[in-house]
Amino acid sequence: MTAETVHPDTFYMSRCIVLAKKGKRQTASNPMVGAVLVCNGVIIGEGYHQKFGSPHAEINAINAVSTENKHLIRKSSLYVSLEPCSHSGKTPPCAHRIVAEKIPRVVFGCKDPNPLVAGKGIDYLRANNVAVDGPIMEKEAQDLIRKFVTNLKGLPYIILKWAQSEDLYLSAKDHQVWLSNKYTQILTHKWRSEVDGIMVGRNTVQIDDPSLDVRQYFGPNPIRVLIDTHLKTDPSKKLLSDGKPTIVINSKIEQNDGQTHYIKVTDTNDLTNILKVLFGLGITSLLVEGGASLLQSFINQGLWHEARVIRTKTKLGDGIKAPALEGNLLEKMQVADDEILFITNPSMLS
Repeated sequence: MTAETVHPDTFYMSRCIVLAKKGKRQTASNPMVGAVLVCNGVIIGEGYHQKFGSPHAEINAINAVSTENKHLIRKSSLYVSLEPCSHSGKTPPCAHRIVAEKIPRVVFGCKDPNPLVAGKGIDYLRANNVAVDGPIMEKEAQDLIRKFVTNLKGLPYIILKWAQSEDLYLSAKDHQVWLSNKYTQILTHKWRSEVDGIMVGRNTVQIDDPSLDVRQYFGPNPIRVLIDTHLKTDPSKKLLSDGKPTIVINSKIEQNDGQTHYIKVTDTNDLTNILKVLFGLGITSLLVEGGASLLQSFINQGLWHEARVIRTKTKLGDGIKAPALEGNLLEKMQVADDEILFITNPSMLS
């Protein structure tokens, strides 16, 4: 894609979207946003929101302009994937800085769904004689902020993930079985590095004894969350003995020993309440890896945004049936002999 083969606004907005994705897992409950400053067909500054509480994408793009090009800012167009904010939070309003820099034109990808903004940034810019165009590449820009929209409701963004056999079993009944190939396993560890938390049920821990880390990839390990209503998990299992942080949702005790944080809830079947508790602890995105009963509970309660289903060529003949799920098929990916289905929940993403 070049500025000559597509409309310039689309070209520069696509660059904003690429930049925004650099902030994945770093912006906490803030959205991923990218911005570029363009003068006479040349990008003179670009930036993205790098970390929660740090300057927003627009400010980073303006600050990235070299000293010799500062005089070009007031002749430039600012492209940004999300409507500039007009309120003070952790940082000053971006719309005010844009006006102060005398930037004559702003092009945005999508409006900000945050009630504190929600069109007010656009209104402020236009009231101060800034030409505003957009939305441009609205769907792609909205895809960047799906987690942010969910977080505005006080809930984490939920991704379900499982591997299933060709005959639709999730696992054997009483022993560990590897279904996916080694390449898919690496991809799974990449997915883990992109979320704040990872959740499993007690049966998965008892049979598989997983570490739930990113040892086959790189990046931060997610916080591990175990649903164990009656605290019957063997304490020698890795989640309770390897020294890494684990949250245990249960109905018995409230206790934190530094490694294991036991959180008592009235009803461990009330997933909405559990998700609110986890969000309060800073978990803004959650990967649910099993087992079948826990995954089906999320599906039955409609509490999922994406599902990543790994279909393998292995046949088990018997075992624990894979969850049943309906949604919109977004994409298929072939990884050697595994096929991965990416499915979205339209009722949660509308």
